[in-house]
Amino acid sequence: MSFSKKRLKVTLYLGEKDKAFDDKGNNTVTLENFRVSAQIQSGNGQGVSPTAKIMIWGLSQNIINQITKIHWNTELSNLNSVKLEADNGDGIYHVVYQGTISFAYPNFGSAPENILTIDSVTALNHQVVPAKPISVNGIADVGKIIETICNNMGMRFENNGVDLKLSNPYLPQTELEKIRRLCETANFSLYIDKDTIAIAPKDQPRKTKVALLSPSTGLIGYPVPNLQGITLKALYDPSVIFGGVIEIKDSLIEMANGQWRVFGITYYLESELPNGRWEMEIQCANLTGGAKVAK
Repeated sequence: MSFSKKRLKVTLYLGEKDKAFDDKGNNTVTLENFRVSAQIQSGNGQGVSPTAKIMIWGLSQNIINQITKIHWNTELSNLNSVKLEADNGDGIYHVVYQGTISFAYPNFGSAPENILTIDSVTALNHQVVPAKPISVNGIADVGKIIETICNNMGMRFENNGVDLKLSNPYLPQTELEKIRRLCETANFSLYIDKDTIAIAPKDQPRKTKVALLSPSTGLIGYPVPNLQGITLKALYDPSVIFGGVIEIKDSLIEMANGQWRVFGITYYLESELPNGRWEMEIQCANLTGGAKVAK
């Protein structure tokens, strides 16, 4: 494997009316070539929204003042958002995370450098802001209901083979809670990934391209078997997605070789930091269920 410079790009959006980063009214700022440290966690729980903690060094006082917030769970406080993109060294940025800013606070203890820490939850605004109830008389298709909700939220909908019906559903919750309630009632798998709401039959993966991991393509150390499947470490690879399938090859842990469903990912990404991390921890389950036996 060759070594190349890795980069992170952070985009901040101000959603509150009359808020701007400059006197021209720009409500978006893109930050490149800054020192950034990010930890992103997806999964490890049914319908759990991805979360992020992003630390950025050396921002201007104006940007810090505009994005800093300490109040949460109010409609206005859930309008600002963040997007994190990663360049794996090939000059192409891939979206790793996007979500609503829940907290943002500065640290001037390392002056003259300052650090802005951003805590974020994907689709947090759709978890807390009230929404119009949904009521259907008669038999309703679960996928079509969720597609309508996703359109209301401005998020992509991905159906990976769920064909379920409910009788006379009534959903008075917030938009994201509606989807979670449907997930619990109809018993299917829900994957919240960046700007996408993906559903699949219970404990089944998304129908996406299989990502290959081997010692020569980024697998770090040895996969560790557990009661749920395996856990492993690898260099960051944008082809590995939450809810998708990975295939492990050439591992000395023979039972780990083969295809697995990704039910949890934690990214550790750092740019412009000496010996910065650029890796991910992945939790996987057997595609077919039950214990996997090496042949």
